[in-house]
Amino acid sequence: MAKPDILVFMSDQHTSYFTGYFGQNVDTPNLDRLAAEGTRFDHTYTPCPLCVPARMAMMSTLQSYRTGIYTNDDTLPDLQPTFLHPLVEAGYETVLCGRMHFVGADQRHGFTKRIALDTTPVSWTRPVKKLQEQRGVLVRTFADMGAVQVVGGGESPVIYYDQVVVQSALDYLREDHEKPQLILVGTYGPHFPYITTPELFQKYMARVESSKLLQETPDYMNDVLLRRRRIVSKEVAKGCVAAYCGLIEQMDRQIGQVRQAFEEFTRRRGTEHVFCYLSDHGDQVGDRSLFGKDTFFEKSIKVPMIFAGDGIAKGHVVKSPSSILDLGPTLWGLAGSKRLPQTDGMDLGEYLHGKQEYDGERVIFSELLDGYRNMGEPYHYGRMAVRGNYKYISYDGYEGQDMLFDIEKDPDELQNRIEEEPEIVAALKQELTIRTDPKEVLRIQAIHDQRADWMRAVEAATEVDDSERWQDNPPTARGELTVGVTEPISADTPLPWGKLK
Repeated sequence: MAKPDILVFMSDQHTSYFTGYFGQNVDTPNLDRLAAEGTRFDHTYTPCPLCVPARMAMMSTLQSYRTGIYTNDDTLPDLQPTFLHPLVEAGYETVLCGRMHFVGADQRHGFTKRIALDTTPVSWTRPVKKLQEQRGVLVRTFADMGAVQVVGGGESPVIYYDQVVVQSALDYLREDHEKPQLILVGTYGPHFPYITTPELFQKYMARVESSKLLQETPDYMNDVLLRRRRIVSKEVAKGCVAAYCGLIEQMDRQIGQVRQAFEEFTRRRGTEHVFCYLSDHGDQVGDRSLFGKDTFFEKSIKVPMIFAGDGIAKGHVVKSPSSILDLGPTLWGLAGSKRLPQTDGMDLGEYLHGKQEYDGERVIFSELLDGYRNMGEPYHYGRMAVRGNYKYISYDGYEGQDMLFDIEKDPDELQNRIEEEPEIVAALKQELTIRTDPKEVLRIQAIHDQRADWMRAVEAATEVDDSERWQDNPPTARGELTVGVTEPISADTPLPWGKLK
């Protein structure tokens, strides 16, 4: 059978709770159509609720405890194969269009070409002065600690960057290509800054219900989570949700454009096709006064994942837990390629062809090393295990602060059942224990921190290669809003890389 052309559209920081087909709180007609015409996985989790660890785990199909990558200041080694290598061997041209958040000299990791640059720093040394010049006051709003300071409708680097990425994909799909294609289109939205177009911001400000924002902090939230809270006014919290919804609707339009162009491309070639949409992690968007990712709550850890195309069941919904680690193994199956010898992912092919549920025994694992080294904070290792409808969360060093939720009965995670279900807790705690040792994780992280320091030392002694970072943000998209609920910006606001002067 001829190899299908494959296009993966990957966004950044899109929780599945903000979709039309799942959350019913934002207009996503193209995602709704994709779900109706394909198979959607309603309980897909990220292996780490942080960009680089999640993406490197997805690329390698290995959990973070196997890659040793837990922070954004890290990357896969050149000799670590990714899910792309078997596809290249099988004859595919593997094309990266936009964002993947690679760090360092190797900006490919199995992609045979790149047709649009990344927008986050691609070097070990963060080009702070350049970022200040190119993003203005918005430089603060790319981190969760500063995201709430500029909120509203206007222009932003994210909006312009994603337009460039999508246009590059459309241009590429208008061309003729000889080999079977694996194209990954990586956008930055709906990642903050919480800025959308003025029209969409006003549209969703009229929809957002203030009464559902800023829930009271539940008594089971541990010290790791409490230190991440950002207490803002209800108007600002409402504005963050409105802007986030607007960013998602903008992205949905782009998904529609790319999917239409991809289908026209495959019709012209006479090939079968597979289209997949997913994200790397979600966003709390103010829930429990938390913004961004870095938690194991559903809005941070759960993402959309939908497949559609030739031979894929239409209107099919899989409710059993899955992981974005499953992307690679599933694509190997669809392409008929070899597999990597070691993988923590699962081939979902049977479910794409109509199978209903898993056997109920699969455990979905996620982990997080919380803490900012550059700010002198200690690391706190957290782990999550999901089996069926139960989710168990534990942070090393915070005994007595574990959490257990029944996601089916309590999707908002308001009732910690750690005392009511001791047998389930014991079973899931054992699943964590057999996978990782917190002390070993911290030992490996210390080695990776030293490696990153050495990479920066080399860049300081030579020259930082910033050539694969998009730097064309216009002056009009550096902080001025047409409409918004901006809070005062302080130069003393701490960010992961320290204060900005």
